[in-house]
Amino acid sequence: MHCPNCGQETEGGKFCTSCGAQLPNDEYSAAADPTINTPPQVQPTIQHEQTEQTRQSNESVEKLKTAGSNFGHFFVTLLKSPSKAKKANSNDLISSIATMVIFSLLIALGLHLFMSSFSSLVSESIPSGFFGGVSEPSISFFDSFVLPLIEFIILFLVVAALTFAGVKFSAQALTFTDVLSKYGAYQVPFLLLYAAGFLFALIGLTSLSIFLIMISMFGLIFIIPTIILHEQPAKGFDRIYVLLGIYFINLLLFSFFIQSFAKTFLSVVIDGMGGMFGGF
Repeated sequence: MHCPNCGQETEGGKFCTSCGAQLPNDEYSAAADPTINTPPQVQPTIQHEQTEQTRQSNESVEKLKTAGSNFGHFFVTLLKSPSKAKKANSNDLISSIATMVIFSLLIALGLHLFMSSFSSLVSESIPSGFFGGVSEPSISFFDSFVLPLIEFIILFLVVAALTFAGVKFSAQALTFTDVLSKYGAYQVPFLLLYAAGFLFALIGLTSLSIFLIMISMFGLIFIIPTIILHEQPAKGFDRIYVLLGIYFINLLLFSFFIQSFAKTFLSVVIDGMGGMFGGF
């Protein structure tokens, strides 16, 4: 056998005849079964787990890149030819939902900036030297941005669902994902109108800004459902009555969201009035 200390060949016994180091007691067992003194192989398992995690991470990155590329192609195509939204189907669902989320973000940002500027304007108009300090009106980020964002995302989904209900009443062959994809695809030109109105508001062209924003909102509630319901022949209820029902419910929903915004707006005004007269 070989000495584990010096590596020289030695005779059997308790000590090495070359260096005098003590030999292991289970030398014969080790010779019979070389795996006895072999440490467990843990490293390959760890490497395998790391490789699996890396593979999953790479797959996620690739999926995000693919989704981003698809959305870019989707948006540019509809930017050049909005009428091609007629071809949108369930394969474009992710890109359509992304469009609706971007639209909701832009609307929420506009409301937040408006409410913040109005709150600052009210604060500056409050006299502060008569009867001690007065509290300035304030508005929370949740009320001015997060809540409108959630509300408009819900509004878009509900309008798409009502349009799908109208499609079914008209006996047209479209699935809900098809209708939702088409609704998001048709939003692209109205998103541009709203963005233009948003920019005009920033530079002080208020009248033109309000006009473009109103057209954009009108398109989301009335024009897009009308276009979708007229893409295919109707074999069920007459589309005029179906659309009238959709318009009525959409107006109720939109008025509900406007009322919610008005309450937030009035809270700032009331806080301002309270600040002006709170010292009397």
